[in-house]
Amino acid sequence: MRALAEFVMRSRLHAAAACVVLGIVPLGHWLSAAIVSLVLLRRGATEGAMLLLVAAIPLIGLYAVTGDPGPLIGLAGMVCLASVLRSSQSWPWTLATVLVVSALGSLAFEALVAADIATLVEWYLTLMAGNATEATLAADPEQARHLAGQVIMGLFAMGQAYAMIGFLVLARWWQSLLFNPGGLRAEFYQLRLPVPLAATLVVLLALCVGLGTPEAMRWIPLLTVPLVMSAIGLVHWLVNNKGLSGHWLGGFYVLLILMYQLVSPLLASLALMDSWFDLRKNFRSDREV
Repeated sequence: MRALAEFVMRSRLHAAAACVVLGIVPLGHWLSAAIVSLVLLRRGATEGAMLLLVAAIPLIGLYAVTGDPGPLIGLAGMVCLASVLRSSQSWPWTLATVLVVSALGSLAFEALVAADIATLVEWYLTLMAGNATEATLAADPEQARHLAGQVIMGLFAMGQAYAMIGFLVLARWWQSLLFNPGGLRAEFYQLRLPVPLAATLVVLLALCVGLGTPEAMRWIPLLTVPLVMSAIGLVHWLVNNKGLSGHWLGGFYVLLILMYQLVSPLLASLALMDSWFDLRKNFRSDREV
């Protein structure tokens, strides 16, 4: 990965070539978006915008051929996040921005590929046959399809958010590796949501639950993303502060991936506690005594 970062930072031509090649490789568009973000973070908006235009060319072609706007939406979203991170130097507000970007991206995707989503909804309902969804389908098929569509688009928004954050972290790691060793580690260890932002998330989550409509409930997974990311930063800090083995982090991520629905609410609660009580002040490393 370092070799790729060094390659793209040699010149505009190298960066452009890497973006075009990766743009035509399956799932390579995320690396292409990370390269654009790296250039924007390091060299500014003008250089980033020029590379964005080049990186968008193969993705526009992909959209024309396959009708999939997802890569273009992901690229645009990552450029927005990188711009916010560069201007604010704040991960919490970048995580707040990802909510807006992912929500808009989800709505755009839903509007552009409505027919494909309908097919996906039918597949989802077939997959869920045999549980409560089947009963709902039998009682009101249209309501069941609507509910399934909202669930799917809510998961899409959350998935896009995590993907954009993950590859933005990659871009920031590249920048740190080449120009500011240890910079990302310091930023990530201190990731903690400001109280106003945490309180806003709680209010929005409560509002979605209170309304109880499919249109409101679809946003709950997305609203937990900043909280989960903040808690992950705290876990990284804690492992480092206590001098624990990297195997602890490996086990943590395996547990998070395999049991996300169970672990994410716990992480969200941990992030809220950290926001309000600054848990780092309450932990002491044996090495600091």
